[in-house]
Amino acid sequence: MSKHKKPLAPRYRIVADKLIAGILGGKYPLGTVLPGETEVAAQFAVSRHTARDAMRLVEEAGMIRRKRRVGSTVVSDQLPMRYNQRIDSLADVLQYGAASRLRVLESTQIALDDATAARLRLKPGAPCMLLKCIRHQRHDKRPFAYSEICFPGNSAAQRERMRDPDLAAIELVKFVDTPRLSAIEQTLVAEIVSVELAAMLQVKPGAATLKAIRLYVATSGRVAAAATTWHAGDLFSYSTMLTKPC
Repeated sequence: MSKHKKPLAPRYRIVADKLIAGILGGKYPLGTVLPGETEVAAQFAVSRHTARDAMRLVEEAGMIRRKRRVGSTVVSDQLPMRYNQRIDSLADVLQYGAASRLRVLESTQIALDDATAARLRLKPGAPCMLLKCIRHQRHDKRPFAYSEICFPGNSAAQRERMRDPDLAAIELVKFVDTPRLSAIEQTLVAEIVSVELAAMLQVKPGAATLKAIRLYVATSGRVAAAATTWHAGDLFSYSTMLTKPC
């Protein structure tokens, strides 16, 4: 067993997961009114603000309906059909990892081709780890995303550690983290799934996907990782909120 500790999800996400598990497990049947924010805060030893954020996530999952003077009523005891990624900041992009489960299927060292080297701002032929991963919603076995992540790493020793898929996931999370990043560059493209990718996502060939191409730029200006992710069109939605400067 690895001695590395897995990064914890935000507290509001942990509370939301426990509430969702309670609904799925029958603790809160359909029509039940969940405890209010004050009770949830006391039950899980968190602030009321954290409890409010947790309830918001359960509502966004479509499992409860919140109404003033009535409370939060359970309206669905089934897993949500879609994973909705709401993006308001760089930190929200990274919460994607905490809000879902990543499984590294394969981790191999490659020599960068010209196109990938240009994206990573490195020389062609430079060594890089290629991670092939799938993501699931918590409490759900259906994959909603497949990713291919190029991670240059800092040393041959680090790249050797990353040959182990479990350690590769840990190293990736360690270096792609808010304090270490200055920016995330993202491009979204609609793309029809290939036969091979359809098998990964467990969808029919020819189905629609949302392809996200991301560069994770470290505070040093170095590109920490480049990721291409295909999201199953019927299991994923993406929303943003743009505000003008004060």
